[in-house]
Amino acid sequence: MCGIVGFTSLNKTIDDGISARMEKAVKQMALRGPDGNGIHQIENTLFGHSRLAIQDPKAGAQPWVDNETKIAVTYNGEIYNFCDLRKTLEDKGHSFRTYCDTEVLVKSYLEWGMECVKYFNGCFAFAICDPCKKTIFAARDRLGVKPFFFSKTDENFIFASVIPAIKILSNKKYDYNFPAISHYLGYGKLALGSSTLFSGIDTLSPGHFIKFNYQTNDFSINRYWQRPIHKECDKEDVDFDEAVAKTKDLVEKSIKSRLISDVPVGAFLSGGLDSAIVAHTVKDDVNISQFPFFCAGSDEEETNEFQYARQMTDKLNIDLNEIRVQPSDFSNSWEFLISQKGLPLSTPNEISIYNLALNLRKKCTVTLTGEGADEIFGGYVQPHFSAYDFDRSARCEEEVDEHSPFSMAMMLTYGRSYFINDTDHYTATCAWMNYSDRAAIFNDKAWNLVEEDANLFEHYEDFFESLEGCSSFDKRMHLHAEFNLENLLSRVDNCTMSASVEARVPFTDHRLVEYAFSLPDKFKMDWIDAKAKKTGSKLPTMEIDRRNLLETKRLIRNAFKNDLPQDIINRKKMSFPLPLTKWFFGPLFKEVQELCMDSEFTREFLDIKKIEQMLVTKNYNIWLLANLCKWSESIK
Repeated sequence: MCGIVGFTSLNKTIDDGISARMEKAVKQMALRGPDGNGIHQIENTLFGHSRLAIQDPKAGAQPWVDNETKIAVTYNGEIYNFCDLRKTLEDKGHSFRTYCDTEVLVKSYLEWGMECVKYFNGCFAFAICDPCKKTIFAARDRLGVKPFFFSKTDENFIFASVIPAIKILSNKKYDYNFPAISHYLGYGKLALGSSTLFSGIDTLSPGHFIKFNYQTNDFSINRYWQRPIHKECDKEDVDFDEAVAKTKDLVEKSIKSRLISDVPVGAFLSGGLDSAIVAHTVKDDVNISQFPFFCAGSDEEETNEFQYARQMTDKLNIDLNEIRVQPSDFSNSWEFLISQKGLPLSTPNEISIYNLALNLRKKCTVTLTGEGADEIFGGYVQPHFSAYDFDRSARCEEEVDEHSPFSMAMMLTYGRSYFINDTDHYTATCAWMNYSDRAAIFNDKAWNLVEEDANLFEHYEDFFESLEGCSSFDKRMHLHAEFNLENLLSRVDNCTMSASVEARVPFTDHRLVEYAFSLPDKFKMDWIDAKAKKTGSKLPTMEIDRRNLLETKRLIRNAFKNDLPQDIINRKKMSFPLPLTKWFFGPLFKEVQELCMDSEFTREFLDIKKIEQMLVTKNYNIWLLANLCKWSESIK
């Protein structure tokens, strides 16, 4: 894993000023690549790289240049099937001077052109400069494990692993993107489609590539992969036990393929189902006594998972590295992570993940993590199964049966029991800060710049329209696999790379994802029994969840039910939680209050009285607001 950066000038030569900024941009990403760095120029293009050496540490320096064609690459990630690809390419007449997957990437491009991405199984973000064709070909992996930000103007094309490097190279100030900022406050997401919180800086969406001719200025973004989209009646007609067996096989192969490394590997172990599956699977392929596991939490009993993680390490007869996060750790890590990312944090447990990575780095350079299983196999009851609420609801107020038990329960839960369409339902029920609260928190100037969330609603309407024919549940599965997963992967990338650790995410293997989305909804989430289904028919999803009437992630829960402690098989998701409300309105309150009340962003764009009310009522969403203010202060 590494940091990549590039600059192409369209109308002037590379001067000393641009070269100096490139050197500064590479240094800015030093933690992403502490083992080496380099800069390479081809005509009016500069590629930069900071390297975290994982494969072939001696010979894999970048930017990597092919001796014959002078094609250059700057690449961040891992191609897990590079050994197989290397053999295929050798059979086709290609020769190699290293044992690194970087050279395999370049030779794959020489053999298959831009189609090469379809042959890769891994996580990657890269750019290839082909001086013969006068093109830059840049791509991001299918699920978005690795980041790729870019800025394209009539004067230049800039890309990087992190936004601060782009800002250094562009040497200009970017305006706030208020529609994306409103989306962040509503849903904790750091992008609205491909738009970031900065106007003029975009993110290349997962499964897409850029083709850019720097001679003609032709620029296009193309999609090369997406999850399979099926009507429920067209899903695979397979036996559940057969699907469980195949799922287990795919999961195990994915985990084992991610053990390939020339440096030590460890794993995060939250005590939940997903990371326990990783721990169980690696035991037969590594010296488990030399394979460290790390769990984070606070001293608060209700916000740590140590007891569950210990059950798994006890089963493996090894020790658990327990990392306790204190309020002081939170405060210090918070500002630092924002400075590295150039964006606000999205979830409090980013602090836990970073502190895990810092401690893991003392023993190894690579960690396996469990991100992705919830989005792929159905792990979120409220966001996923609330589709059941939508299916049972009226589509307009006039159709509501006000006296039905379900309508009354919906009124108590959501404040209404009708939803016009999927977008109306999702935006109304899954927002952290709802529409009316966002409208109230912005002042008139900012709300005008937000455009009353028109872009947000259009974004989700377009997405749901692309899923026409899918079940309501499947639409929400796709939504979280498309948007929520990218956000989580951005989180784990920044937190680990800021500690010079490479995170590998087995549940994002595209073969596993493709199989999961070909299977019936009930294979992912279903009632625990017929009695639960009858009881739940009159209840909203929140109450269904409270009564534990559903089995989530059925495929992987059943696949590994005989391999893991039953407490782990049966428990609900937590994921390195912290006592945020207690800390924010306790030892961190003064800092949070000053941030939210006194920042320049607050004074110019927000409503002070609404913020005061949130502080007094200990509104949890003060987390998002405080992040936004801390971010705005860091980029001044």
